[in-house]
Amino acid sequence: MATSATSTTVSEGTERPLRRNEVVELFGTPDETLGSVNEPRLRVENGVEFNEKWIYRRPSREPSRPRERILYWQRYDFIAAIRVEQDGHLVEESPAELRAHGAE
Repeated sequence: MATSATSTTVSEGTERPLRRNEVVELFGTPDETLGSVNEPRLRVENGVEFNEKWIYRRPSREPSRPRERILYWQRYDFIAAIRVEQDGHLVEESPAELRAHGAE
């Protein structure tokens, strides 16, 4: 489930990068934050290397009623997003999917 920062690089046919302020506009402030933009240590979870993790518990307005949504960052760069469904399975989300969920 590893995702690299290059998947959000702007070029023809790819998505524009997801920015921290945009995520806050879409979903509000996270329920929990682990690490920080200045955290020198990198961690690995769900195959994703990151230094900051934002957790949204029980995201509302979504048909599947997920348990939580986790966004991973390396400094200011979005790395990956994972939605944890009610049955516990993980669903990787693209910036476009996050933008669609936040706009609902």
